[in-house]
Amino acid sequence: MGKTRIFRGAITEDSNGTVREIVAHDPYSIGFISLGLVNEQVRALDLDGAVANEDNIRSGRYKLVRPFLFVSRGELTGAAKEFVDFVLSEEGKP
Repeated sequence: MGKTRIFRGAITEDSNGTVREIVAHDPYSIGFISLGLVNEQVRALDLDGAVANEDNIRSGRYKLVRPFLFVSRGELTGAAKEFVDFVLSEEGKP
């Protein structure tokens, strides 16, 4: 958001589960969580006619997405490198 201030009454959280719980218990709230955490407590919103589902996310029809990032302090080695290599491989992709 750059230097734009968030609304003074906004609640910011760094946990998907916490956001889901807040939204589930406040009928006037809206939040942003991973699709995999949407359950019977909350519902995903359609955007521009696209349903929030894996197919629409992968195809780019559902536009509100964020990348999944791996971060490290240096070059990966050992089990960490093997894990990331697996995730990025054809076998590791869902």
